[in-house]
Amino acid sequence: MTRQLLPFSLLFLTAFAGAAEIPLPFSLQTRAATGTKRVATESWLPSRSAIIVCDMWDLHHCRNAVIREGEMASRMNEVLEKARAAGVLIIHAPSSCMPAYEGTAARERAKTAPTAARIPNQIADWCKQIPSEETAVYPIDQTDGGEDDDPAEHAAWAKELAAKGLNPRAPWTRQIEILRIDQERDAISDSGVEIWNLLESRLIDNVILLGVHVNMCVAGRPFGLRQMAKNGKNVVLMRDMTDAMYNPKRWPFVSHQRGTELFIEHIEKHICPTITSDQILGDGKTFTFSAATAGPRRTQILLIGDSTTEAGIPKKLAPDEPHFEDFIRILLATEPDLSPTDVYNEGLSGEYIRRLLDSGRYDKSVATKPKADYIFIRYGLNDASKRENFAENFPKDFRELLGRLRQDHPDAVLIPMTAIPYSTVNNHAEINALITRVAAEEKLPLFDIAPRYLAELEKGPDSLNYRRYALSKVPEALRPLATPYLQPGKDPHIVVLDNRLDPFFGHLPGWFSDRHPTQAGYNVIARETATFLAGMMREHAKRKQ
Repeated sequence: MTRQLLPFSLLFLTAFAGAAEIPLPFSLQTRAATGTKRVATESWLPSRSAIIVCDMWDLHHCRNAVIREGEMASRMNEVLEKARAAGVLIIHAPSSCMPAYEGTAARERAKTAPTAARIPNQIADWCKQIPSEETAVYPIDQTDGGEDDDPAEHAAWAKELAAKGLNPRAPWTRQIEILRIDQERDAISDSGVEIWNLLESRLIDNVILLGVHVNMCVAGRPFGLRQMAKNGKNVVLMRDMTDAMYNPKRWPFVSHQRGTELFIEHIEKHICPTITSDQILGDGKTFTFSAATAGPRRTQILLIGDSTTEAGIPKKLAPDEPHFEDFIRILLATEPDLSPTDVYNEGLSGEYIRRLLDSGRYDKSVATKPKADYIFIRYGLNDASKRENFAENFPKDFRELLGRLRQDHPDAVLIPMTAIPYSTVNNHAEINALITRVAAEEKLPLFDIAPRYLAELEKGPDSLNYRRYALSKVPEALRPLATPYLQPGKDPHIVVLDNRLDPFFGHLPGWFSDRHPTQAGYNVIARETATFLAGMMREHAKRKQ
């Protein structure tokens, strides 16, 4: 979508020609395919801008959704008041609730808007996908409707709604009262055609969507993000003024809050930019839901280590796929007797223990994580090549790290891991012997991943490592074959996650020398990690009984 920026000449005239209208500055956040954030600054004239309030109903069939909406509504009303005062058109869109507003000035304002010269095709319909989403992996499973209520509480809530004479599956009758409707200036509609007419008749190019629920109504309604984006409006989502319908018991088995974040990231990659409420209120704050809406406590798992933990290249080349930490969480979620988990991956390529501790990264990225229940520690490969007097200093460094972890995560089970074998003929026996010794002396459970990984390598010595090869080593005649797979830089490299280029370059010396895991390699580690951890979690649960 081509975004229409406010011309400099119009900004100049607005600011210096005595006009009362002051442009609104926004920082619009999008994401690259890899998830990297990008921010662009735009200025919008209030008279050319609108806010659509999507489905902020008075009631909902999901009790938790009602609680979250109630927490959010007060700040949302502040946003609407401030935007309205600046001259932004506020359109209230509580779908299926128009009878409550028939005959009001705001409702008539929408109904009587002049018919636009161009009515987009299918603007009256739901839009479940636009072309930019077609190749993306949909980030959450919402096929169950997304309800995250406790079953008993949900049943009681349904009875309460029925007792009031309401349909428990669709109890909404109007917009939540906290959101003030200004009958002199606002509009009310749930019609894609009416809202389009309103926007066009007022020459409104810029549209902000807020409300619920982001993965359903906000994105898909006839007046939602997809319709506005595909039909040429400069549309943005106010990402801290929304919520999702997502059940943490469904794929990818993350918390409700994280499920909302994943869908917002999908929007930023494939649909439109996002902003936050402080950009209108000017208070430097963003809204977050309270801990009361977080649901049952989730087991916290932290992974620390080097590139064999980080999985940086697979994440870069296959950003939409689940990765190492995701598969651990998903595998554990398939075990019905285990508590739900959050898995944080703080591995970093090139890191060794001394660098982690001395660089400040430990304090920034490990100590600040939610208090962990289990911490997997996998170092040694870089320590062996970068730490002087390795055999003496590596165990000391390891013990120092353990001491820091005990201080910052006092309830965590610390789990040293062996290093994965470099190949079938190099299994890093010296490194793993030191790790085994430290674990024994510190009376910690050792997770020995090496035998399982080695067994997989025996099936095919190059089946678990990706190919990374300097272009400078490739004969000139073969270089055109490498072009689609080059990672740029001072020393460009061919990088692929599988064997697809082996027929062209497999004969070159060193083609198979990079031993970092592919997705398959990380999945071997993930499978074994989940199996190991499931046993520990069950043991812990038994001790608590």
